Amino acid sequence: MQKLRLAHFESSMNWGGQELRVIEQMEWMLAQGYEVWLIARPESAILDEAAKRNLPCFALRVRGSVNLKTLYQLLRFLLQKKINLLDCHSNKDAYYGMWTRLLTNIKVIRSRHVTDRIKIKGGRALIWRYGNDHIITTADAVKQQIIALKLASADSIYTARAGVDEKRFHPHIDAVQLKKQLGIPLDHTVIANIGMIRSDKGQLYYAKACNRLLDSQQKLSCIQVGEATLQTKRYKALVVEEIQQGKHADRFHFLGYHDDIENYLAIADIVAIASIGTEAQTRLVSQAYLMKKAVVATRTGGLPEMVHDQQTGLLCEAKSGDALAVSILRLLDDSELRDALTDNAYTYAFQHMTIDLMMQEMISIYEQTLPGR
Repeated sequence: MQKLRLAHFESSMNWGGQELRVIEQMEWMLAQGYEVWLIARPESAILDEAAKRNLPCFALRVRGSVNLKTLYQLLRFLLQKKINLLDCHSNKDAYYGMWTRLLTNIKVIRSRHVTDRIKIKGGRALIWRYGNDHIITTADAVKQQIIALKLASADSIYTARAGVDEKRFHPHIDAVQLKKQLGIPLDHTVIANIGMIRSDKGQLYYAKACNRLLDSQQKLSCIQVGEATLQTKRYKALVVEEIQQGKHADRFHFLGYHDDIENYLAIADIVAIASIGTEAQTRLVSQAYLMKKAVVATRTGGLPEMVHDQQTGLLCEAKSGDALAVSILRLLDDSELRDALTDNAYTYAFQHMTIDLMMQEMISIYEQTLPGR
């Protein structure tokens, strides 16, 4: 029986939840004694982060979707390290994953992290059908799309839950000092949106909701944790403009990017997830649940798989600042409902959303893919 020797291939240049998930999976596996590497492009955000954390990595210049030099360097690395399973996380690396599968005995996983409609023009359908041994999705909504497009059979697709570290995310983190540091009155209720600022995350609708809520609630502050990329700066400008047009811009705080998310969740009372597209199963829901924060989310992508309406949180219509505001206001006005939802969510998260549970499932999938399993 072969010992698992895994390489994650991530060709994205940006930093977001997908890339962080790969890093955290690597850290968990290394701590458990597994051999795992990261393959990423030079100057990419994920390669920089892996280096900071002293994770085993290989810088590979990915030239297009089919380049002989890139393919040669990839295969040489995989064979030198005796990798027997390659997990590909983005479109470009999936092409190289197919050639790896066809030219070697290395098994290939294709991971899909977003709910965007899958494009199958040209040879893309062939990459899905013949370029991997199994597929891992981060939401059942993604799995159903793949099945509907006849790109893979149901028994070759696995959905991996969004698990987080319950030792890091817990309800006992002191929020007082950070609240004071940010100039937020201690008696204010805090609404938070956390994530990269880009249009599919829906921060413009979050800003509209906050303007409405700030007009009616005197002891309320709103925060935005996360930053725009070079490609989404114009969108951030729209969000900032929306807030500045409101009457209470002084109670809305743009806080930028922070990797100590737990501290900013600690000062929040309600977490608003305003996504309008792309969202699969975001770990932000798991983090909020484990920290006993109430969650309001849109009915987008895999969010309804995580937020059970009126049981562990509230769901609302997407692309509507009014709908988001109404759901948040319901929790502001009904403390008993808010307490019931957070208690239910906390219990649910411990049963289904810890990183140990997620990684045990991931290891099971990986090992089932290896030859002879």
